[in-house]
Amino acid sequence: MSKKNKQSERAGVYALCITIGVVVGIGLAPVVNNLILTLLIGTGGGALAGYLFDRQRLAREKHRHHHR
Repeated sequence: MSKKNKQSERAGVYALCITIGVVVGIGLAPVVNNLILTLLIGTGGGALAGYLFDRQRLAREKHRHHHR
């Protein structure tokens, strides 16, 4: 896989996770009665999830290449 494809794949994972976080934040807004707070929490959680997914994928790829 080329470097450009890897970068766009990483950006896609981050974008998906952040979008899901925003949607969850909007969904929780009526419960918490604070739209801005839930959006920030959802966006932060989505960014954290994207980072963790990416880190896990990179570790798996590094481990797989190490044994070749």
